[in-house]
Amino acid sequence: MNNLPSSVFSLHGKMILINGIDSSPGRYISEACMQRGATIMHAPHPGQLIHGLVHCVDEPSWQEVADLDVSCLTRVLQANLVQPVMLTQQLLQGSMANKASIVFLLSAARGERGRGAYAASKAGLLGIIRCLALEQAGHGIRVNGISSRLDESVWPDIANTITFLLSDASRWITGINLPVNGGGTV
Repeated sequence: MNNLPSSVFSLHGKMILINGIDSSPGRYISEACMQRGATIMHAPHPGQLIHGLVHCVDEPSWQEVADLDVSCLTRVLQANLVQPVMLTQQLLQGSMANKASIVFLLSAARGERGRGAYAASKAGLLGIIRCLALEQAGHGIRVNGISSRLDESVWPDIANTITFLLSDASRWITGINLPVNGGGTV
């Protein structure tokens, strides 16, 4: 059997933009990427090619659908859906390298009591992931999501999974939502 060289898991020489880097998951993801040789960007720079884009923006909402007001829904959709999609669109117009990888942290794309706006925003991203994966496949750009609960005990696992999806080891993986939840969806 042909063993994969460890270099396929390396991020050496890759520029990774982390949208939401100031969040706790963003800091874990940033550290994991740097440990594998990546250079981390906090914001896009004109003329700089980006090899990986990670969206870990997480604007919570704790209103049941029956009590949901327009301002809450708008705020959550803007932060969790519209802003990541618009940033991705901007970068696809010239800053994304061929064979780049885009990863969205979906957290709870499923329904959860009291989190209607949040679940809707993350479910919207799941649809975007599937469309983008098909649209960008011809450019060699992979687009994936990760669903997990967001607490500090799982952030190292999320970060390691994201570095895998950013690496060349995942070159045939696109359009998926990978559950990283210890069997929580089994």
